[in-house]
Amino acid sequence: MNISFRRSAFTLVELLVVIAIIGVLVALLLPAIQAAREAARRSQCANNVKQIGLAFHNFQDTFQRLPNGGRDGDHRTAGTDGATRAMTRHGWNWTYWILPFMEHSTVFDLSRDADDPMAGSGGYNMADDLVAQQPIITYYCPARRNPKPYSTFYRCDYAGNAGEYGSGDHSAGVSRGTRGVLIMTDLNTIRIEHIRDGSTNTLMLGEKALHPRAHGTDGGDNERWNNAGWDTDVPRWGAYYTGVGIPPIHDDRAPEPPSWAPVSGLPFSFQQWHAYFGSSHPAGINACMADGAVRSFAFTIDADVFRRISLTDSGEPVSMN
Repeated sequence: MNISFRRSAFTLVELLVVIAIIGVLVALLLPAIQAAREAARRSQCANNVKQIGLAFHNFQDTFQRLPNGGRDGDHRTAGTDGATRAMTRHGWNWTYWILPFMEHSTVFDLSRDADDPMAGSGGYNMADDLVAQQPIITYYCPARRNPKPYSTFYRCDYAGNAGEYGSGDHSAGVSRGTRGVLIMTDLNTIRIEHIRDGSTNTLMLGEKALHPRAHGTDGGDNERWNNAGWDTDVPRWGAYYTGVGIPPIHDDRAPEPPSWAPVSGLPFSFQQWHAYFGSSHPAGINACMADGAVRSFAFTIDADVFRRISLTDSGEPVSMN
């Protein structure tokens, strides 16, 4: 008796159909995977903002005031001595002074006042470079970049709210933080309970705008994280005016997506100095209000609403719903 066996196999058509189905499934799954990854990055960024906000509150509990933003030059002598950053540890930025409240006392202790140069010598704190070479992971938004040194020094993706940017330079007049939560060092101080518009309605800190092609070089990202002086690396503004008329001529700007932040040119940039908030997330920024609550603000938020929450003393009602 003859017995024949048939070998079963996929036909070419069947194979192509299976490949097509797999391709469709992958196409359907990729957006979901990307969305999940972005949600994780956004959540981590929000946690960073929360930790920084808590450090601001703990700093006030210890020193009876919120941290200042920083300053240029030597605080022991008149003027700024032509410096682009602080010569003494006293003038370093809020990013340094809150370290003990973020479990980074080891980095904080790398510098001492004894490391400051002699007054008027024109030098810098001897530990300035050493501190700047230490990455603080909490200061990096995972949607933007991993901690990376630029010319051996690390940066920060978050900025305190300096309130209103007036006409002229960021280090002049009202631009020095007099209407914000973050004030230039030695100019003034503020406590949360002294915010006239209420801590719930006032922005304390958030993500800063930065073009993806300008990491480490943009005027708001070209200085060391611990000591940028009073520079747009560490303060940003959510309210602007271009004149001093009655009333002032407002030219307000909501937070900007990374693709908008210009590499050069206006508005609100001189060469590459950008003064506004923004993020690398697709929809908006993470921010911390003065009461410690973390909120997300869409890029589509009304610019006038964002102006109001950026000021400590606008006296105007705020609706963020």
